[in-house]
Amino acid sequence: MPAKARHQFTVRYYECDPLGHVNHAVYVSYFETGRLEAMAACGLLFSDLMKQGYALVASDIYVQYKIAAVLEDQLEVQTWITGFRGARSVWQQELYRCRDNALLAQAVINGAFTTADGRPIRVPAHFRQPLEAYYLPDDAWVPPRWR
Repeated sequence: MPAKARHQFTVRYYECDPLGHVNHAVYVSYFETGRLEAMAACGLLFSDLMKQGYALVASDIYVQYKIAAVLEDQLEVQTWITGFRGARSVWQQELYRCRDNALLAQAVINGAFTTADGRPIRVPAHFRQPLEAYYLPDDAWVPPRWR
């Protein structure tokens, strides 16, 4: 049965700005790590994708920030897929602080499967099938600017 992928980690000193908050750009890295960890957990290493002549690239990213994370917070990024269409996959992600389960940020990422030279290609079945472990099409959040 499909489920959200979960990855936990701790905020490091160098990820914080002078105010002590995680810098806004770092959240994009957290979400990227969450997607890569989700893929690895279902047996799809990004390096293997590339060795086979494919890539999965972000074509656009929307992040909504809610609460700041700070140094040494334990965080969990949850990752799932809400759509597949042609070369495109839609990834949804939420970032939580573990101690109180507070939602810190959420993101929607449109990903595109491409060949090594950057041409879009329909998601190959041998990649899509393992990713369906995270396919929850009824759990989609649409960013306000995309409505």
